[in-house]
Amino acid sequence: MIGIDNELEQLYIRAQHDGEAVIKDRWTSGNYGCCSTRAPLVEKYKIEINENNSLFYIWGTLVVTTNQTTKTTTVNNEYQASNYDKKVIDWFIQKTKKA
Repeated sequence: MIGIDNELEQLYIRAQHDGEAVIKDRWTSGNYGCCSTRAPLVEKYKIEINENNSLFYIWGTLVVTTNQTTKTTTVNNEYQASNYDKKVIDWFIQKTKKA
C-alpha cells in the first residue's frame, strides 16, 4: 500500500514468524517531566498473530482484531485515529485478509 513505512511491513513479517512483534517509540519528544532524562520508550505499534486471530495495537490500544478462520475484522471505533493511523489500520486489514 502506498504511504506505509517499510518498517511496518517488516513488523508484520516478524509477527508472522515469531507470533508477536513490537515497534517502540517515544510518546513525547524532549525531556520527560521535570527531569533531564529522555522520555521512556513505549509500544507504538504491536502485532500479534496466532492460529485464531491477528491483533493490531497502536500506542498500547487494541485497534483491530481479525479472526483468521472467518476473516471477519473488528475495528475499535473508540480509538481516535489520525489520518496516518487510518492508513495503517486499512493496511493491516488488507494484509490480514490476504493471509
